[in-house]
Amino acid sequence: MIYGKITLEDWRTVCVEGEEPESSFESYNLRLFFFGTLYNRDTLQATPDDTNAKLAADAFLSDPAYGFSRLDGSFTIVYYSENECGVVRDHHGTHYPVYCHIDGNFATSWQFLEDQLEENFEPNLVSLSTFLQRGILKKNNFALFDVHSLGAGEKFYMLTELGYLMPVWASVKLETQAKVHSMFDSLKERNPSLYEKVADDIYCLKRDSVFEHEPKVATERNPDVETYSRRYGELHAQAIRRRIGHSRRVGILLSGGYDSGSNLAALRSIYDGQIDSYSVGFKGDAWTELPMARLMSETFGTRHHEYEIDGTETSALPDIVRFLGEPFMEGGLMVNYCAMRMIGDDKPDVILGGDGSDQYFGTSGREVALHYLSARIGLRPLLRGISRLLEHETFDTGGKLSRINFHLDKILHILEGERFGFSDSALCALLQNPKEDFEPVKSLRPDIHSFEHLYAQHAILSDLETVINRIILFKASSMARMFGNNLTYPFMDLELFHFLQELPVDFWLFGKNPGKPIEFFDIATLTAKAEIGNTAKTVKNRNGTSCKQLCTATGKKDRELQNE
Repeated sequence: MIYGKITLEDWRTVCVEGEEPESSFESYNLRLFFFGTLYNRDTLQATPDDTNAKLAADAFLSDPAYGFSRLDGSFTIVYYSENECGVVRDHHGTHYPVYCHIDGNFATSWQFLEDQLEENFEPNLVSLSTFLQRGILKKNNFALFDVHSLGAGEKFYMLTELGYLMPVWASVKLETQAKVHSMFDSLKERNPSLYEKVADDIYCLKRDSVFEHEPKVATERNPDVETYSRRYGELHAQAIRRRIGHSRRVGILLSGGYDSGSNLAALRSIYDGQIDSYSVGFKGDAWTELPMARLMSETFGTRHHEYEIDGTETSALPDIVRFLGEPFMEGGLMVNYCAMRMIGDDKPDVILGGDGSDQYFGTSGREVALHYLSARIGLRPLLRGISRLLEHETFDTGGKLSRINFHLDKILHILEGERFGFSDSALCALLQNPKEDFEPVKSLRPDIHSFEHLYAQHAILSDLETVINRIILFKASSMARMFGNNLTYPFMDLELFHFLQELPVDFWLFGKNPGKPIEFFDIATLTAKAEIGNTAKTVKNRNGTSCKQLCTATGKKDRELQNE
């Protein structure tokens, strides 16, 4: 737990309370507190004497706007200087959650923030209505008034210059000095401690991103698959090496699929110590992947642990809901919970997860292509009509028609990520006062200039910002914190991300011949080779460290591939 206040008054002495920071840095013009860890100290050209706080301070001083974007890790940073102060979350928001009040106070628990301020926060019913539609809060919204949950890669900060004022988390452009005074006069009445100086130094609270992601469209038609594949293998192994450091014991979440399997193959190629693998399945599931996970464990020499979900785990839901602290709904949450609970007190130093790989490799290519096609030839009105028809409770049976509507929904709302909640019609029926409390979610405008543009746009706005940061990594990191486990994600490596962003779109979707999917080096092939006498290093040398090749994006999910 950490808490403090964003303030420029007495910035040289103001403290961040709660737990001790991992490291801190102080100079004549900056005080910085670092909580968490950094993975890319090598690319930051760190010396053994450089603390993580010192590296973060150097990054900020070199570029106050986007310097923190150079840091790859799981961290929370609080900093103070004469002209700017703030709190920053890491690239994917895998460290502590951060809740900020409009008066500048922040904490890693909104309940604690409420207690400190001696204030009962009011629920935001409009935000909650969008949560019911999507299973996720709209970006930049929170379930409570005057409180904001800081997103992945965002900072909450204060400047001593005229700019944007965010008293209620809505940017207000200040155009004239006359308007400035009238606005601040009214704000002084609401937040006198924050807006004491009106005429001389104007304090501005802002929320902004420190990681700017612009969709990159690379259209090279003849990519060198082998060269890219080798480079990817090197970067994947490097990402794992950065995260395990000098760990004497490493754990890995092993589902039996391509993501975790490639992590294990790459890990064993660079690490000879003890590996504990953890697998979760469902009792009585005919499609269980546990046998495949066992085969991987035997092949790469791990100490294996298994758990089968039988339904009794739902008794833990009240504790999970209380721990999460904010509305959230995603079916895989219980799997993460069971995996983290299974690890128990005998913890590895670090645990590797395969989370986020599907989205980084563009597995929604088919949905994007269908959205592009329907938009170009004018079929979207027809698809919307079919979707509205299938939303009727008559078809809500879990059969083929409901599955068709599920996929239609993904195609129509391609930039909004997964939809987990009620249909609009079902929600209107649920709410007692729909006119006041219900706000239909507005779709983002897709760029259909070309398929490549739409695909790149979807990769950032949906896969990265929504699905990875706000759903997948939120649930995985939250459950890891619940049990005090050090869970990390090699596929989220910043250097690996930049490499993937430079790949031509054709390479993500097609093989050497247009329209022909690139073939997989699947884990079953790797384990078969290993069983006939090949060592893990031999497998690594043949396949570029990873059994997951660069184009795992044939548009098919792991389970679908296994079923075939």
